[in-house]
Amino acid sequence: MSNSMPAIDRRSALKIIAAASLTAGSACIFVTGSAHAEEETEETGVKKNAPFSGRVGFLVKPENCLNCQACVEACRKFNKTSKDRPARRKIAKYEKDGEALYVSMSCMHCEEPSCMAVCPAGAISKAEDGVVIVDKDRCIGCKYCYQACPFGVPQYNSVAMDKCDCCTLGGTRPGNMPRCAEACKFGALHFGTVEELLAQCPEAKVIETSTKPSFYLA
Repeated sequence: MSNSMPAIDRRSALKIIAAASLTAGSACIFVTGSAHAEEETEETGVKKNAPFSGRVGFLVKPENCLNCQACVEACRKFNKTSKDRPARRKIAKYEKDGEALYVSMSCMHCEEPSCMAVCPAGAISKAEDGVVIVDKDRCIGCKYCYQACPFGVPQYNSVAMDKCDCCTLGGTRPGNMPRCAEACKFGALHFGTVEELLAQCPEAKVIETSTKPSFYLA
């Protein structure tokens, strides 16, 4: 297990860690986005790709996170992010009552994304299911989206802006669970419909910011 921490954008870390620290001990951090799942057919028992019915998202439980970096590495591998560039997913560390806790985080997939509002090239859009999408062919690399994002999410490579798309648009297997959630073996990062995740964490509450991020705490 690696204990080294990747560089975390100050805006992103401060906002998320401050919110998480208020609820540490029984915290469920709920990040909604969009993707698909595999379901098993009754006839064959073989899993096939099928969309979730309803809005989907991530449920993060800091007390279960060991900072093993499995979610980060799975994200990096699937999206072919080289080691010299920031991964789409990061682990933030904070302390509560002297105990180190960790939060796995990525794009907030905001209801009113400021990145989309300021993009002069129209390269950022929001899908009907909630995920915020980047058209790399239209991105001009102006970095306005980074300046506008309250969480400092956008990253840049030699091609265009880069960020989480829940593994639905940037790889070879659209229709499957995001790789980060698949990789977590300690129950710290879950993925499913909002209904399913709220059943696990019914006390989840939204964090109030101008962009209305799909990010909930309990």
